[in-house]
Amino acid sequence: MPELVCTVRRVGDYESRTEEYEVAYDVVGGGESRGLRIKYQAARAYEINAALDAAVEVAREVISEAGQRGPTDEALFKFSWRAIQSAKYEEGEPVSSTLEF
Repeated sequence: MPELVCTVRRVGDYESRTEEYEVAYDVVGGGESRGLRIKYQAARAYEINAALDAAVEVAREVISEAGQRGPTDEALFKFSWRAIQSAKYEEGEPVSSTLEF
């Protein structure tokens, strides 16, 4: 089964209300890794949604370039959100999450 790996690292000021992350996606066994930098204010849902939409777009491109058909955009959205949240309090340490599809 193909796997999508998402590696997230929080960057910027950890005490700020604005959260900033480097997010990288890679399909195990194929394609190139691709990343993006997202930034949002935690109290603004529309900023969070826009950042996650951008992350889903990059994940979809990585899956497509690997010649795979991936999960739904909703599944990628949830996966990305959980991956980002797992890195929130790691103070710059990268955290990886895997999604089988």
